[in-house]
Amino acid sequence: MSNLLQTTGETAFSLLPLLRGVGLVLAIAALALFFKPLLVGIFRALVLVVHPRLSKDQLAARRNMRNAKVLQRMTNSSSGNASLTAELRAMAARS
Repeated sequence: MSNLLQTTGETAFSLLPLLRGVGLVLAIAALALFFKPLLVGIFRALVLVVHPRLSKDQLAARRNMRNAKVLQRMTNSSSGNASLTAELRAMAARS
């Protein structure tokens, strides 16, 4: 009988650190879940510090440059067809 009590006491004592660790993980998970909106906002702010967004003017300039390059590439590829080249140049003049 005393052997049974000793082994039960040792098992309970060895489970205490495990239960403490599980409780700590659960507490951290509960805090993270509770403060999730705050943590997401902080993460987004840090991303903007590292990689800021472009302004609308910069985005428009980038889009216009990309369109001009596409039209130039199309014009170069169709250099044998004069009517298509003229039509592409007219499209480029409108944009």
